[in-house]
Amino acid sequence: MEEKKLIKLATIFYITSIIGYIYELIITYIYENKLYSHGFLFGPWLPIYGVGGVIIYFLYKYKNNPFKIFILSFFLTGILEYLSGLILLKVFKMRLWDYTGCFLNINGFVCFLSAFCFGVGSLVLTYLIFPLIDKLLSKVNRRNIKICLSLISSLFLLDIFLTSIM
Repeated sequence: MEEKKLIKLATIFYITSIIGYIYELIITYIYENKLYSHGFLFGPWLPIYGVGGVIIYFLYKYKNNPFKIFILSFFLTGILEYLSGLILLKVFKMRLWDYTGCFLNINGFVCFLSAFCFGVGSLVLTYLIFPLIDKLLSKVNRRNIKICLSLISSLFLLDIFLTSIM
């Protein structure tokens, strides 16, 4: 894969991981009237959202068909959420979310509302965030972007290491 594409994917991963963290803080505050992190890492990022952001980026080729992006994202992010929840439970004995009792939930790992919100979020990413990332990447010196990504990646890997030993 060419360097320019790797830089873009890494940027999307980290930005959407941070957006996901902020989204979770807001949702938790709305429903539980308190702020706390849902992730298993210490930093202000949720990698599941980063992976979802990268998946949605690969749907960008359908940007002329918002309905197709919504439907594909609805199902793909739903599958991602289900598999992530299952892996966290089976491998790490952690259940970070539980949609039991919600409409059309599957084993409490995914439900209609969460998949719907991710479908809507995919439209926000496609038509707002990805173009902003393109603009940012075109205006900032590639060397500076690589330095920033190296720093963020180092912090991210340190976070994973610290989480795994605690």
